[in-house]
Amino acid sequence: MDKPTGPTERPCDACGAAALVAFSEVGDLPIETGRHFASEARAMASPVGRVVLGRCPRCAYVRNLAFEATLVDPAAPTDMNLYHSPTFRRFCSGLIVDLVDRLPVRGARVLEVGCAQGEFLKELCAVAGCTGIGYDASYAGPEGPDPSGAELRAGPAPLDGNLPPYDVLVSRFALEHVDDPLSFLSSLRRQAGDRPVVAHVQVPDAGYDLATAGWEVIYPHVSYFNVSALCAIAERAGWRVTGTGAVFSGLIRYVELSSAPGAARETDDLGTPLDLGLDAARDAQLAALRGFDARHHRMRRHWAETISRLADEGAKPVLWGAGSRGVQLLTFADPKRRLTAVVDVNPAKWGRFLPVTGHRVDPPDSLPRDVRAVVITNPVYRAEIARSLRDLGITAEILAA
Repeated sequence: MDKPTGPTERPCDACGAAALVAFSEVGDLPIETGRHFASEARAMASPVGRVVLGRCPRCAYVRNLAFEATLVDPAAPTDMNLYHSPTFRRFCSGLIVDLVDRLPVRGARVLEVGCAQGEFLKELCAVAGCTGIGYDASYAGPEGPDPSGAELRAGPAPLDGNLPPYDVLVSRFALEHVDDPLSFLSSLRRQAGDRPVVAHVQVPDAGYDLATAGWEVIYPHVSYFNVSALCAIAERAGWRVTGTGAVFSGLIRYVELSSAPGAARETDDLGTPLDLGLDAARDAQLAALRGFDARHHRMRRHWAETISRLADEGAKPVLWGAGSRGVQLLTFADPKRRLTAVVDVNPAKWGRFLPVTGHRVDPPDSLPRDVRAVVITNPVYRAEIARSLRDLGITAEILAA
């Protein structure tokens, strides 16, 4: 890695016990990865921002040291909706059943910070017979109470002390976007007060993504948490860690928390803190981070060469999936638009253009039937995409980037 320039030194946001050390100059990336545009020209004029990754040698937390919060508009119209995928819907429904079985959700007051378009919270309220309030700056639906028991509000959650009382906190894919994640979790813990609040927090698992190609490294992600970093910041914010795990084939990491007084971590019957394997996870993550820069840039070159070769061979390669991971792959590997098409199952994206590269998104049923190569960036969806290709009468190799 070339030595990064600019303001790159800061203490670790998670554990606070060490300074972050720069280890990868990723470069200039699209800022508006969740947006799509009506015109190619507007898409190609979408701004970029610099990403310089730094790691904590004590807990393995990772942050974009070059992040500038003023470049990101949290209220900008974004579309990260994954509910058009049957695979994702099944995952969310299964997660809700699991939460209701394990946590005191039935009849509770649920707060969801970062509720997107409210699908998860509405289903949770319907299944658990609870009430909930959800906040999201990108929420575009009708505000107010919903028949499910959920109330949805457009705008960020008021973390200044004006939140309504809550028994259960849910936050999915929000913490990694926050410029000050410690203050975010600390404020939520403070507003829980003396009530027995439990929390379920999800983030993309950096233990997976930074050990592979790194397609989840996007500008809106300020922080990258593996299990050791996620537990460190939760405990530092005053929560008690009661459990953690990886779901969705290892792509998502969750931590479960309690406001109950006592040790920072759940203990066994003898009062010994639970062994969550955090030291081993930290060491494995730090080892993966040492190889990340070379691995990431090697994969960028590999996929640029692969797409060009497939196009030259007449295989008509396409990208299936125009989410943030797909946008990153296009930025790194197909700036000259050698792909025959980019498709997505979200109808809101059809006929629209992706940031910086200007690729147009089309519906899957528009694909030429002689496509022979389909590139995907998330292997979780391989089986779903394979079924769709069979239904379309397309015989193509699926290549997972």
